[in-house]
Amino acid sequence: MDEIDARRERAARNQSLFRVVNERIVELSHRSGDEARPNAYLCECLDTDCSASIELPYDEYQRLREHGSRFFVLPGHEDSDVEDVVETTPGYVVVDKVGVAGEIAESADPRKAGGCRQLQQEVGPWLS
Repeated sequence: MDEIDARRERAARNQSLFRVVNERIVELSHRSGDEARPNAYLCECLDTDCSASIELPYDEYQRLREHGSRFFVLPGHEDSDVEDVVETTPGYVVVDKVGVAGEIAESADPRKAGGCRQLQQEVGPWLS
């Protein structure tokens, strides 16, 4: 595996962790009946030290989750070496993982059978 593929793989695993946390936020919001008000979600960028948040309405979050290889990040948090920008808004950018990263992101999608479980089993060594 070359250096760029290794970076893509690491980025996909890191970003998938943030997605799992955001899925938990949605779950808690749904349980409490607060779907009408926007929630603050974690920026799903590849920087594991990032603690920025992005406020999104429930419906918008659901739309963004339709693709398992896509993540939302703050403007300026995207990395063209490991992902393609597919949508830009004033508050966030949607990125699509490419190559091996796209496959990893899809397989770690918690909305797909086994996705979150697979990520939990594999993620430890990949955090940077």
